[in-house]
This record gives sequence, structure tokens and C-alpha cells, in this order.
Amino acid sequence: MADEAITPSSNAAWNVAGVQTASATAGRARVEVLVRGRYTGTVDRGNGVDQLRVAVWDDGQEMDFKVVDIALGTTASLSVRLGFDGRYAEVAEGIGIVVTTGSDAGGEHVFHLDPFFPAKG
Repeated sequence: MADEAITPSSNAAWNVAGVQTASATAGRARVEVLVRGRYTGTVDRGNGVDQLRVAVWDDGQEMDFKVVDIALGTTASLSVRLGFDGRYAEVAEGIGIVVTTGSDAGGEHVFHLDPFFPAKG
């Protein structure tokens, strides 16, 4: 991502980069986020894998998410791309990045960054 904002977390194993692009001629905007981190699979959530849910939130709504499988007993380097159409910070400043255990949004927080401010591209 060109012209990206990069925010290291307090948890050195995770970082976030992002950009908001807007087309003046088409009047469209899009937010793209890349979440990178490391996680060790320790809880069998079925089929011998642990799971993480990586999500981006804006103005109290989950805008995009992906569920990632991690084999038990292994440490995986994760790179997850998320995005949504529109501009961020219409109501609240920035966007939120949340990584939780399991496949549901209500899992235990592994990583949380709010607010995060994608670069303007």
C-alpha cells in the first residue's frame, strides 16, 4: 500500500497499515487495511486448528472480517487484508482493528487498536 499509515501496537507481535483512497471523478472512496501478527494455536476449535477473527470497525459497525485457522502447536505469521467502501470517521474519529479468538466477534481480545488512522491516498 503506497502512502500507508503504519501503527505499531503495544504488543510488538502485531502491526497495522492502511490507506483511504478517494476518486474525485467517480466520487468513490475505499479504506484498505493490512493487519500483520504472530499467533500460536493452542485451543482446538475443531479439526485440530485454533482460530482468530480479524476485523475492522467504523462508527460502531463491523465493516469487514476474516477468520484465520492456525494449526495447533504452531506459531503462524499472519497477514490479513480487510477493506470497505466509503470514508471512515463519519461519526467517530479513526477506525478500530480487533483480533479475537475463535470465529465470533465476541471472543477474547488478542489485539485491539482504536483509533487507527489510515493514510489519505
